[in-house]
Amino acid sequence: MTQPSLDPQTPLIEQIKKLVQDTLLSWGLPGAGLGLTVHFGIQGNWSGAIAALIGTAILTFLLKFFTKLDPRLDALAEWSVSQFEQSILRLWWSATGQFQGKYYQTLIYRLRDFRVQGLKTKGPFSLDLQKVFVPLKVAPESADRIPSALIQTLAQPREEGKLSIWNILAVLPQQPSFRRMVILGPPGSGKSTLLEHLTLSYAQNSRIPRLIPVLLYLRDVQEAIAADPSPTLAALIEQQESLKDLKRSPDWFEVRLKQGKCLVLLDGLDEVADLHRRQQVSRWCDHQMQRYPTTAFILTSRPFGYRSAPLMQVGMVLEIQPFDLKQMQQFIQNWYLQNEIMRRLGKEDAGVRHQAERQSRDLIQRIQDSPAIAAMALNPLLLTMIATIHCYRGALPGRRVELYAEICDVLLGRRQEAKGLPDPLTATQKRSVLQVLALNRMRKASGDFTLLQGSLLIQKKLVAVAGDSVSPEAFLKQVENVSGLLLEKESGKYAFAHKSFQEYLASAQVKESHQEILLARHIDDPWWEETIRLYAAQSDASYLISTALQKGTVAALSLAYDCLEEGLSVEDGRVRKELEDALEKGLAAIDPAIFKLAAEVKLQRRLGKLLRIDDRTEIDQGYISCAEYQLFVDEKRLSGEHYQPPHWIGDRFTPGTANQAIVGVRASDAEAFCDWLTQHSSDLGETYLEGETAVFTGDFRFRLPTLSEVQNHPVALPIGCWCWDGDRIVGGAGVGDRGRDAHRTLAWEGIRIVRCLR
Repeated sequence: MTQPSLDPQTPLIEQIKKLVQDTLLSWGLPGAGLGLTVHFGIQGNWSGAIAALIGTAILTFLLKFFTKLDPRLDALAEWSVSQFEQSILRLWWSATGQFQGKYYQTLIYRLRDFRVQGLKTKGPFSLDLQKVFVPLKVAPESADRIPSALIQTLAQPREEGKLSIWNILAVLPQQPSFRRMVILGPPGSGKSTLLEHLTLSYAQNSRIPRLIPVLLYLRDVQEAIAADPSPTLAALIEQQESLKDLKRSPDWFEVRLKQGKCLVLLDGLDEVADLHRRQQVSRWCDHQMQRYPTTAFILTSRPFGYRSAPLMQVGMVLEIQPFDLKQMQQFIQNWYLQNEIMRRLGKEDAGVRHQAERQSRDLIQRIQDSPAIAAMALNPLLLTMIATIHCYRGALPGRRVELYAEICDVLLGRRQEAKGLPDPLTATQKRSVLQVLALNRMRKASGDFTLLQGSLLIQKKLVAVAGDSVSPEAFLKQVENVSGLLLEKESGKYAFAHKSFQEYLASAQVKESHQEILLARHIDDPWWEETIRLYAAQSDASYLISTALQKGTVAALSLAYDCLEEGLSVEDGRVRKELEDALEKGLAAIDPAIFKLAAEVKLQRRLGKLLRIDDRTEIDQGYISCAEYQLFVDEKRLSGEHYQPPHWIGDRFTPGTANQAIVGVRASDAEAFCDWLTQHSSDLGETYLEGETAVFTGDFRFRLPTLSEVQNHPVALPIGCWCWDGDRIVGGAGVGDRGRDAHRTLAWEGIRIVRCLR
């Protein structure tokens, strides 16, 4: 074969172009074809080798023939060479480089561990993300804006408009309008984890349609996007450190993005801190959606970040929904099982599963027993913290102040540090400022404040810890936008994300400023109950208990018993003994007033410890006692109604049985007791609604449990109780081996209660 030479009569640029074309025709196609032929031959794929050899020879001959036949076909020949060369290169990289498989493996290596950024208390093991992850529910940003195509297309039933992201991705081929989604959610709601789960699922080829996942953290690529000129999405992907050592064709991602074969996941628009830069990134995202119109995009952000830099090309905005009770339980069970498997060096057998189940059951019950903690457990990040602390520090529920401290530290500081986000104040400094705000809101019996009110309240403390470097307004907005500890409930109205955070921070401020007398003045005020408990858990509770004994009200004495149980210490032994005797002696007292006070305290404490079994329902973990039933009997007798059990002698329970379960009541009497308790508790006003918490307001009622509720939540006593079986009340449930249909006397029937939203 002769070497091409340069013609001095032809312009230099044309000679170079001709030289390259001739070289491609002479060596490019035969060389690439020969390489493929050898590769297929080594692998034993003889049909592939023969096809590559014959195809290359035929196309090379045709191209040379056309160019000699008619010079006007030179452009066609040039274009054909280019297209065939690219096809050969792509086939070569696919056959020899195995890039896609290696790319998937890098994603799996990078994302397979379940990570919690900023958590101080960490377990010794890395858990498998896919085995811990609980599918999140999403819903349209506005309930009345569910796309009609979504309603028509999705076959799976929906729960009040809530969907799984997989429901939407499954119908992408039929519904192109779903290709551009934004998913909004508050801090810790699981946005990043959701995208990592999607990426892993596709990398493991476990989902249909089969898409090539591309995950970019916008905070990490914002500098590249801001460059002039800004890169295309394909070019930005190519710049990733993890891809540098992987051989691939130069346009591998560009081709697949244009073909709509990728799922592009863009995480954390809100984490681009500078507003101008965030808007710049938003415009870039819009442009990439236009450049690759058949590619699916999902972008995540906290609401504030998206509102300040919305995308124009987005077809659907979804919101992540908080965990419900079932999701919370599933996460805890998954988390403990994976921890136990790792602790046993990968062994998974009946013993490992039993140990994990025991631990998860304990934590679930502790969460259900505490409405404040149950409210936080709806957030995946906070639930992970709760599970971690429960497992490795044993901090629930008696030392739950440590739980609040841990969560505040993570939300206010360590999570930002772990993500590399700049922050001029430490978590401790920010917490000291918020403590002042929280205590003021407790004093005003309010959870709400305007930005101006909040700024004035914290100004002095903020200057003390930060000087003039941060304005009060900017501080409050930063806490809202970055930590999520504050939220804007409505336009211009702010509050702590959960009342429990306000109560904890207020208790810490009381302790630091030595204002225990303030709590003593509110010892029987329900608004202050949790703050007093949390203060007692950090201090000597003797003075508060002594004050409660002097007050002598149901609310004060009930709170005193809580402080005794949860207090850091009760150094005054006399006070401890006096409180311990008050309840027992009161229940045995002949004086009606003393007895009523003790029985009310007992009933009040029972209602504060009901077991949460779903988002609307709590069940008693024991049986109503004779003393508590006596309250019902005495009050009804005043109106001429008689509900004492037939076996009672007179109008009062047998002496010495005040704490024993009431038995032998008629079904109608048990139902009447529940109706009385509904009215009685509403009059006391001891329940309230707090944010998204399933804490009960006046719109609740007490009822007898259903048969399944009793069977699923048994009590270790050899007696039965009245319960609903369909539309009728039956007796005998809960007697274990005796069996529901076993022959028993009426004396076996007792009362268990359920509190539920109407």
